[in-house]
Amino acid sequence: MVRMKFWGNIWLFLYTIILSHPVLGQLDNQAFYSETPQDSIVKNRFSVHLDLTSFLKNNEYFTKITDGYTLFGTHLIPSVRYQIHPKFRLEAGALFWKNFGENGFHQIEPLFTARFHFQSNQLLMGTLDGGLAHQLIEPLFDFENQFQRRLENGFQWKHKSPFLTLDTWVDWRNMIFDYSQSQEQIVGGLQSEIPIYTGGKSAQSLQIQGTAYHQGGQIDTTGLPLTTWFNGAIGAKSTWKFGTTNAIKSIDFQGFYLLFADHSNTHQLPFTMGKSVYLNLAIQTRWLTLMPSFWSGENFTTYQGGKLYRSLSSSINHPGLIEKNRTLIIFRLLRDFEIAPNLYISARLEPYYDLSNKMWEFSHGLFFTYRGNLFTSNNQH
Repeated sequence: MVRMKFWGNIWLFLYTIILSHPVLGQLDNQAFYSETPQDSIVKNRFSVHLDLTSFLKNNEYFTKITDGYTLFGTHLIPSVRYQIHPKFRLEAGALFWKNFGENGFHQIEPLFTARFHFQSNQLLMGTLDGGLAHQLIEPLFDFENQFQRRLENGFQWKHKSPFLTLDTWVDWRNMIFDYSQSQEQIVGGLQSEIPIYTGGKSAQSLQIQGTAYHQGGQIDTTGLPLTTWFNGAIGAKSTWKFGTTNAIKSIDFQGFYLLFADHSNTHQLPFTMGKSVYLNLAIQTRWLTLMPSFWSGENFTTYQGGKLYRSLSSSINHPGLIEKNRTLIIFRLLRDFEIAPNLYISARLEPYYDLSNKMWEFSHGLFFTYRGNLFTSNNQH
């Protein structure tokens, strides 16, 4: 009965979409991160870079699966970059995190990156090109992680060629020493896209994504159980472009099948396997982007994915609550205003309907972002 209901909801959503428009993508978060060029850069070049994000994100949530709250503050990340070799660059800076309504800074954290370029690859050691730059789907990586845990540190390999786009990383969140009073925490991930067809105004690709979370360690003496979770997603993407002067500029469709697996030594959840289907339809117009999404999950959870998609409650008032089946229809209205090069104002309105609890809720956000060089030398030696 559960299986029939699971797939029945999927076909009902697809049928509704087909009747309305032959259209459907992953959230466009380009305004929140910057691509780092992979080509060789002039040796001995020095630059000063600024990354600024001011954010207001308000969640009006009242279900038992997650709480409503507001994120309101600023991240300021100044950094210096020095090109030691045409293929090797050092970067150093600091994160200054200020929450409005809180005295002082919430966090001041140094960052350091050694970045090596070769052919179509980048290798990073230190602070990673993390957060939304990984371009994971929201059930695997919550949009709000960009504001609540900005920096990732560890190792990263990025590859970009006509045949494959790949991002894989290890984020070392907590290291331990002998007799530490905490456990080692590690998060790893993979995001890849394989083009299938590109021609004219359309493109299709295969996408594979996954994350892993481990908490424990061989020298762990806390007595707490070891935790190991895996999440994986496989899907396809289709894009149609109609030109920048048309009312509808582009249409994207993404469909994913996701799995959750608990490989902990001691299982702490009432389920060890989960599955879900996630469908996105993005219609980019001259005025804004309209994005309906459909989620149907069964016994699904994740360490850093969106809270709305989890069967395991994150609410402080309902710890341990399980909603075995979660079915959502989400409607997003998105608009990025590029008011100057590298300078954006972004607005989002995201109502959703919870089919399981038969209720509407919504969130909204306003964001100010800048990413760019304040100074670049012309040194060449």
